[in-house]
Amino acid sequence: MIAAAGLFLAGLSTSALAVVASLILVNVGISAAKPPLWSMPTMFLTGPAAATGIAAINSIGNLGGFFGPAMIGWLKQQTGDYAAGLYFVGALLCMSAMITLLVARSLGRQQAPALH
Repeated sequence: MIAAAGLFLAGLSTSALAVVASLILVNVGISAAKPPLWSMPTMFLTGPAAATGIAAINSIGNLGGFFGPAMIGWLKQQTGDYAAGLYFVGALLCMSAMITLLVARSLGRQQAPALH
């Protein structure tokens, strides 16, 4: 969510200093999200399934590395401004944070000890 906030702020920024500060926020948010992301598959998958889950995350991430910048460029061509592309990627980050939260809560309920 920190990275998404940074992207939204970058889209709203009017000075170079504000854009740089916003993009630093994006970098901090993305960097902080990586360790939990890579540990999640092993929370509910084991053996070959864990390897498959990690490979799927890597593949989707690589696709995102292509489509994210492409969408930012396409939206800039359509609107004449980078803000729409930054908002789009920020919205995707918000969506991924919500999905992660839902998965974590679902796993927490499944692993909660029964009260007697």
